[in-house]
Amino acid sequence: MTGLLLAGGRSTRMGTDKALLELEGEPLAGRGLQALRSICPEVLVGSGDGRRLGALGAPQVADALPDAGPLGGIVAGLEAASTALVAVLAVDMPFASAAVLELLASMWSGQDTIVPVTSHGVQPLHAVYATAAGPKLRRALASGSRSVRAALEQLDVRFVGEPEWRTADPTGRFAVNVNRPEDLPAG
Repeated sequence: MTGLLLAGGRSTRMGTDKALLELEGEPLAGRGLQALRSICPEVLVGSGDGRRLGALGAPQVADALPDAGPLGGIVAGLEAASTALVAVLAVDMPFASAAVLELLASMWSGQDTIVPVTSHGVQPLHAVYATAAGPKLRRALASGSRSVRAALEQLDVRFVGEPEWRTADPTGRFAVNVNRPEDLPAG
């Protein structure tokens, strides 16, 4: 499985680049890369322009379509991956769970994606995608869609509910994300 850290956002609500924002002394991008590297021999960074996060020491991919949001990064990552599966992780999920991603991958039986569902809804930015879903997602981009959740409607999705994913992350913290300064957890 290839890991894909989505870190190409503008971070407008945060007011600063979320990838470089520190939590517990470590940049969010470093936390995400650590989780992905623990389970994936190949890790890519979807950095928007394909250049801005070179200091992270991981190969970067430019969004498939500029300013297309996470969907553009996912398409680029799926197209660049050398494996059948890609663990997708948003940089603003500071408590990402490698165990949840491994669990999702173990449930794959040919679907386009395996997505956990929490009380806050589907979590398509902490999910596992088949590289074979790339053409369908590229068509969604070409049609003007920018919503990952809307694009899921075009895919064969295996949704994984709380009773299943809780075995890998009893806390459910993997789904926490930070968009504004007040979202930052205290320690």
